[in-house]
Amino acid sequence: MLPVKDRYDEVFSVEIDGWCYGITKYPGEVFPALVHSVVKELGPSFRTAIEANHVFDILDIATRLSRAAKYLVDEREIAFSMLSQLPSPHLLGEEAQFVLAQVIDQVEQAYGGALDRLERKWNLEKRRAGGGSSTSDEQSIP
Repeated sequence: MLPVKDRYDEVFSVEIDGWCYGITKYPGEVFPALVHSVVKELGPSFRTAIEANHVFDILDIATRLSRAAKYLVDEREIAFSMLSQLPSPHLLGEEAQFVLAQVIDQVEQAYGGALDRLERKWNLEKRRAGGGSSTSDEQSIP
């Protein structure tokens, strides 16, 4: 296991706690798009955590966000939403790719299909950027 850089695990934990608290105390009715917006806002933090060698517990975070939203959004849906915010391994160094694989594997082991979805997404992104070869798999990730 790689050492976490700059104690980012602590910073990340505080950020997750803050977002969960914010959802819990949201003054209106919590709705799925709100939770997915929070997940999207967390995207840069996911990347920073990965680059800092922090293998965060994506399933625990999904559970905590779902609980904060009074279970109006399923944990599985949140976990896959979080996966969609992870950076492509092509944009990361070797250590960060190793950390990314460990984060993805948590969802793969719990639900299956995580790696397939991400590979399709990453291949589509590469083709759109003009950096990949064309294949028959033109599906996008829902």
